[in-house]
Parts: sequence; C-alpha cells; structure tokens
Amino acid sequence: MIHVYCVQLVGEPFLLDQDGAKVEFGFYRNEYVAAWSEERAIAAAKARTLEKFSSRSTEMIEGRPMTLKVEKVTSKLSPLRLFENEGFLLFPVDSE
Repeated sequence: MIHVYCVQLVGEPFLLDQDGAKVEFGFYRNEYVAAWSEERAIAAAKARTLEKFSSRSTEMIEGRPMTLKVEKVTSKLSPLRLFENEGFLLFPVDSE
C-alpha cells in the first residue's frame, strides 16, 4: 500500500555570497512523497531535493561533495501533505 511520507533531510556544504564574501552553508528540508516503502520514499525525497537545489544559484565546494542525510522519516500522513511546497531552511556551517 502506498503511504505519504515526510522525509526530513539535511544537506551541506555549499557556498553562498553574503556581503561580498563566500560563506559555507547547509540546509534543512522536509520533502513529502508518496511511496510503497520508507526506502523508496527516502530515494524519491533525495532525488527531488537535489533537483530543486541544483536550480538555485549556489556554488559547490571543490573537493567536498555535498552530503544529504536523513534526519527523520514520518509515515502515514494525510495525502494533502503532497500539495505542500516547503523551501530550504539555511544555516551557516561552522568550519572551525
């Protein structure tokens, strides 16, 4: 049976211009997907998030690939959640 899942993801690092300087950031994101299993929901959420993220004007850090980790997965949500469009919640990465 297909269920609606919320996959909470965290991704980092990438660079953004902040007051003329390149600053390292990460992001949090909730992605709502319909899937047959938790594994498929995670795969779909990661693919959608990377697709949406790549359309933003961000810069990757050479030699440091972006990591995309699952923080939490919630299942059996209302199908209405599929119509929600959440953005990216950015946070500065402490490089020290």
